[in-house]
Amino acid sequence: MNIIGLFFLIGIVLVLVILLSILIINYEKRNKIKSIKTLQDILDEACFYPTEIHFVNKKLSIALNKSKTKIAIIKNFNPNNPRYYVYQEIALSFIEKIEKNISGKIYYLKKGEINSLNIYPLNKEIVDFLHNIFELSLIKRIENKFPECKFTSYSSSDWECNYFWAYSKYNSTFAYLKLNPKNQYGKINLRKEHFTIDTKFNYFEAPIFGIAQQLFTYNNYFLKNIYEDLLKLIKEKYSQIAHNSIYFDNYSNTTYLTNGTNSLQSIIIDKIDKVDYRDNRILFKLYNEHRTINYIANQEQISEFENFVIDHNLKKIAQGFNNKTDKLINTTPYTKLIIDFSRDRVIYCANLNRFSSFNYITIPFIEIEKINIEKSGIKYFLRINTKNKEIVDITCDKKEVAQYIEVQLSKII
Repeated sequence: MNIIGLFFLIGIVLVLVILLSILIINYEKRNKIKSIKTLQDILDEACFYPTEIHFVNKKLSIALNKSKTKIAIIKNFNPNNPRYYVYQEIALSFIEKIEKNISGKIYYLKKGEINSLNIYPLNKEIVDFLHNIFELSLIKRIENKFPECKFTSYSSSDWECNYFWAYSKYNSTFAYLKLNPKNQYGKINLRKEHFTIDTKFNYFEAPIFGIAQQLFTYNNYFLKNIYEDLLKLIKEKYSQIAHNSIYFDNYSNTTYLTNGTNSLQSIIIDKIDKVDYRDNRILFKLYNEHRTINYIANQEQISEFENFVIDHNLKKIAQGFNNKTDKLINTTPYTKLIIDFSRDRVIYCANLNRFSSFNYITIPFIEIEKINIEKSGIKYFLRINTKNKEIVDITCDKKEVAQYIEVQLSKII
């Protein structure tokens, strides 16, 4: 056989091999198509293992995989004619945003460009599914941004997840992600900031990007989790001032007020300009901020908090107070006189139930020249004249109090 005949024979063999391969492929494809009778068959063929499948309409179904990292989109599937279905997968990390109107929309990245998937009709099951898959994507983002936090609870601000919140009970870290116009992240330690929580009214106020504001939560359990975790930590770590009502962190100078069931308010004393008491409220005016924290409390808690403030203020000036020899005298509900025999001085304190307006004057025993009781209207007061020609009037609720002070001071002049 000459060389031309050999090449001709080889060519015929190659053609036959190609034709046979095509026949085999078509045969397998026809058999494969025939074997696809359900959506599950399509997912099995793609090695996609679903945790849930949703039938949107006759032409569209969506599934989420068990590892919750991607969704499968199946279009135009007809079990009677399965040849023309379209299968697509979208990684949750590629989802940019979701929208809800008459229909729902998923916007996702594909080859560097934004694509969209229209979903209609909507029912509660589909609406919840779209929100949940987007939340799963945002959980991964915020965990990657703050891997050290070990978050224990999550929530978005609304269905579209314009803001996303995350909380760690291990270190009281509250982290947030703002999606529009671009991803912006931040985190705070709630025990170092003013915050307000009321689970009864689903109210949450905390600073994000340095500005205190009301934060809406789409998942109601999120706020309840924060409340329970914080209250448990506060009870374990800090001093109880009033039973199940007021706690104090001496290290950070922070007070926590709670009704024990649904409300929790932090007060950083060093940031308080003024505190007032009105009816069933305690009002905290903040330094350098044009706002007031309005805490609702019953009369018992208000009284307990006033006593705490008074004690807190007294500790500033009465370090080393000797209960056996020194005298602490209540002249009026919010003024006191300390006769400090340990340091040979008298201290008169006013506005003890307020932080910033609290003030006092100190008079050494050696400077006191004369004391006498005076009366103005129905009020009695003790007048102290000093050797420097100064006059200090100490108002007393009762004449007996003024007389008692006069007796005590007479011992030193």
